[in-house]
Amino acid sequence: MSLESGRKLGLAASLIEVIMPVIIVIVMVLFIASIIAAIPAASAGSNVTIPNLSLVFIGVLISVGILTFVGIILFIVAMHRLSQYYNEPGIYKNALYGLILNIIGTIVAIAIEFLLILGSIGIIPQAGTVLPGTALTQLILAGFAVFAISFVFGTISAVFYMRAFNMLAEKSGKNDFKTAGLLYLLGQVLTIVLIGGLLFWIAWIFAAMGFNSLRPKETQPSRLPTPP
Repeated sequence: MSLESGRKLGLAASLIEVIMPVIIVIVMVLFIASIIAAIPAASAGSNVTIPNLSLVFIGVLISVGILTFVGIILFIVAMHRLSQYYNEPGIYKNALYGLILNIIGTIVAIAIEFLLILGSIGIIPQAGTVLPGTALTQLILAGFAVFAISFVFGTISAVFYMRAFNMLAEKSGKNDFKTAGLLYLLGQVLTIVLIGGLLFWIAWIFAAMGFNSLRPKETQPSRLPTPP
């Protein structure tokens, strides 16, 4: 399996994971700025286009989410090809396990949130009234349950990703991958204090540097027998 194809796919995947958060931040800033700018016009009774802006914002978020998932798929394919090139199946297996755990965690979290909210539908009052204690408790429990499940599955997934990066670093000799794996795990653990996203972003920068610097393995020159 060609090293160059795995290198290019890994680099493309890493760049996607680096660029997409920047786009989200820019879009959010523009959206908030547009709302702030529309407040004086709305207070004066003029027509504003905040609903249209909301649709654009949601559309951009959906597009970014799809591209981010595509980036993860490209990353898994790259790790598969590199695992074949370096003859180390653990590179691909650990990355794949990390992806599967992320998917399972997301599905379980959404299912639990749906069930808890569905159970509180019958006791949610009409619009404009205060939520009763039971309904409010259900919503709070749903939020905590989703966060806890996402945190646990995300942390285990991050461990597998770190192991995949470490194996790739050992085989390729590029320590950028080890740094990427460590930052990825720290980013997951520190999501609880809201700086995990920044560490995730930096981790993919190091991953991009590692993929970009990959070079073919040096072949040992064959030793000719000494002539008599």
